[in-house]
Amino acid sequence: MKPLFLCQIPSFRSCRCIAVLPVMLLILAGCTGSNDSKSGTSKTGSANTGATATGDAPTSKGGSKRIILLNNTDSPFWDAARAGIKKAQDDLKLTDVGFTASMDSNDGTETGQIEKLRQYGTQSDIVAVIISPISATNPAIADELKKLKAKGITIGCFDSDLDAKYQQYREFYVGTNNIAGGKVLGTAAKMLKPDGAPYVQFVGVDSQQNAIERMDGFTSAVGDKFAQKDRKLDDADRNRARDNVRDVITKYPDLSLLVGIWSYNAPAIVDVVKEKNARDKFTIVTFDAEAIAIQQMQEGMIDAMVVQNPFAMGYESVRYAFAKATGDQDTLKGMFPNMGQPGGDILDTGLKVVVPAGSPLKAEMFESFGKSVEFLDLPAFQTWLKQYDLTSS
Repeated sequence: MKPLFLCQIPSFRSCRCIAVLPVMLLILAGCTGSNDSKSGTSKTGSANTGATATGDAPTSKGGSKRIILLNNTDSPFWDAARAGIKKAQDDLKLTDVGFTASMDSNDGTETGQIEKLRQYGTQSDIVAVIISPISATNPAIADELKKLKAKGITIGCFDSDLDAKYQQYREFYVGTNNIAGGKVLGTAAKMLKPDGAPYVQFVGVDSQQNAIERMDGFTSAVGDKFAQKDRKLDDADRNRARDNVRDVITKYPDLSLLVGIWSYNAPAIVDVVKEKNARDKFTIVTFDAEAIAIQQMQEGMIDAMVVQNPFAMGYESVRYAFAKATGDQDTLKGMFPNMGQPGGDILDTGLKVVVPAGSPLKAEMFESFGKSVEFLDLPAFQTWLKQYDLTSS
């Protein structure tokens, strides 16, 4: 199987990694990709993904071998990953050789993921489990992955990785370099607020590796002129996410910078800032580009977004798992040429920086991050989305 994406990018975590750069138009009824490594959610991308309406992985029929991607919590962020899974299933013709690939949605709790992993261990048709761990350090999650691996099941991580002490239980990680992502967002904030600012970061949980790395990366990038007042957790509860914003605005009257770490934090922040008619007081920088967040940026409510590539996370996770199950060594070596070396089990799916038209932020401000970060103003980003019939990324 010839790999769809092959392009070298600058290293991180002391390794040379593979950026996920589509080299052809990914045009599919219900989902599309691009030729620049970034994809998003199509207008029909959540349909026909091989999953149920709730995103749960279906039970196989007729003896199919199953590849399952288990997310951390249900969110529109995952629609693009589902589209990537569906595209990989079609491109690789999985069903022709008795395979299926789908996403299973967790309930936002550690116990939820643990229970699903235990269930997978009782099902003999599963050949691969790729997980976005809701906790990087939970020993029970790691133990269940260890048991699955011992059964011969391929284990990987996507979107968020395990803590280093547990990475022995997974073969690979596909997703964002979250430390770099946090630094990119911090760089945007630093350029927007050169004199510094008191700030709060908002996130679902702080036990997930992507949350830890993004927040720490942000803090390291903004430097000493910025004062972190708080890190507010919402446990993936959208109402609580909005309540957190209300709480900190009241508690910290000098607050002037609001930082959204998970995809739904952006609309939660904007909702409350609108409610309080306080846009002039706050600079707002966020991760991810849900459709509503894109609209909010167009309305002048968001100053910068760091956008990931969940489509590629889904696509490449399936591609690796299928290659492993079928003994396709060429694909495995093409995806991870440095496998076995420190950091050689990581595939970076890249980032975009998206800003409103007329923003003081410029592409040259992010050149130090290399080709893995692309800079676009909102009109250019919207043109790109429209070209491929996408609604978010």
